[in-house]
Amino acid sequence: MKRALFLAALALAGCGGDKKSDGSGSGTGTGTGSSALPALTARPLGVEAVKTMNYVYGNGAKEYEKVLKAYKAQPRDWAAVRAACEETIKKDAHHLDAHWVLGEALAQAGEHAGAVDELGAALAGDWLRWGPGLEKDAELSALLATPHGKALIELNTRMKAEFSAKVTAGPLLLARRSTFKMPGVGTNAGSTRGELYAYDGEAKRYLRITDTGHELAGWVRSPAGDEILLTGFDKVEMPDPKKAKDAPPLLARSWVTTFSLKDLTDTSALANVGKARLVSAGYGPGDQIVVTTAPASGRWGTGTVTTYVVDRGSGKLAKTTGVAIEGTHVQMTFDEVRVVGASATSMPAELAPDLVSRLTPIQKDAAGQPLLSLAMLSPGKGRLAFATATDPCNDADDAAKPSLYVADAKTGAFKHVLTASSRFAGAWIDDDKLIYEDGSGGLRIYDAAALRETAKISEKAGMALWALSPTSGPLCRKEPIADTVEPDDGSDTLPPEEGSPATTPQ
Repeated sequence: MKRALFLAALALAGCGGDKKSDGSGSGTGTGTGSSALPALTARPLGVEAVKTMNYVYGNGAKEYEKVLKAYKAQPRDWAAVRAACEETIKKDAHHLDAHWVLGEALAQAGEHAGAVDELGAALAGDWLRWGPGLEKDAELSALLATPHGKALIELNTRMKAEFSAKVTAGPLLLARRSTFKMPGVGTNAGSTRGELYAYDGEAKRYLRITDTGHELAGWVRSPAGDEILLTGFDKVEMPDPKKAKDAPPLLARSWVTTFSLKDLTDTSALANVGKARLVSAGYGPGDQIVVTTAPASGRWGTGTVTTYVVDRGSGKLAKTTGVAIEGTHVQMTFDEVRVVGASATSMPAELAPDLVSRLTPIQKDAAGQPLLSLAMLSPGKGRLAFATATDPCNDADDAAKPSLYVADAKTGAFKHVLTASSRFAGAWIDDDKLIYEDGSGGLRIYDAAALRETAKISEKAGMALWALSPTSGPLCRKEPIADTVEPDDGSDTLPPEEGSPATTPQ
């Protein structure tokens, strides 16, 4: 799951975890079942807003440069590290790296209570980044042998159990830390700026699951459901419209990997994929990781497909002709990322043959087949969520936009949910609750039993269920995508997402 983007600063020192943190939250807990150990602050897991994960480029960015400088000094200047971390946190209380390193600095000074408070803040905000490697951090070895350190270890164990439970409960969603921006002409760094999160609806917080350098574009579950396949990109080749008007953008470098939701560990090495117009990734026979690539053929077409099988141990691609992607999979171009099969677009076979005739909003094509962008039964098969399909190039009034409905799967009685320029990717959370993309870059939860919307999950930078495209609505192929996306102003380019200097990829 982790990308090989964490370069210079990450290799500076020691061992740490490698995932996340947030200094928000309040409340107290015992930190242990033993009264002999100190009571520690038990903060809620996750962050209140995904945008706070952009702290690397936020208000404390300049101050954190001083942290890096002091950390690299020989010998290390812990007093300067501490002062710079405190200065960083004054500028940005959500700078999780500063909280973690400040915890290390306080540990060196023997200020154990302050150290575990700062480390606990980082662990709560981004547990998967630091939690798994807490006991391997060389700078914390002395602290962890103290009562405060032992209480932190026990708190970390409870955090792991809570984190795992919330990831299992879901729902899972993709969200950007900052607004997507169009790369410049030529071959340049470019990414979605997104990661995968578990959303805690009760606490209204986001728990980051992936740590891809904010390059994640799409994800799918394995056939067994306990592993996820992740794919994204970090470099894009953009054509010069003055020289080649109809040339498409290319994915100059993309990648594929897998991660276990059960064990919270990587299950394959990162596979780098070379330049292509279209990259597809999914599972083949025996849970093999299969990748296909295709060059461009005109503005929207693709050429001959090449198929590869990924070696899980090395990440190397082996060309093959005898294996194919099976089932749900990611299809990724720079213009649009789709997860094929996540949301069905044809009526389920379990429905009565005459049901469609009762669903009057559905239009049909020339062959008499329903025109749908979503058709999905609830887990108990008692309800049907369906969305009409329309031409995304039609910018007329609401009557020309797709609409989402929820119907009784037996009687056909239906309720209108929303009309919007949306792809209407959706999933049933349970028999009553449907989560779906609303076309504005947000997600909504509709309660079919209560016949009303119960939640709107939104971030200004945008979010989605399975795939992050440059635009939140359906793509019109008659207009250049560059006209609908904010150009990159150079304020947030990759690298340098270095993270904590004491963090090393495992």
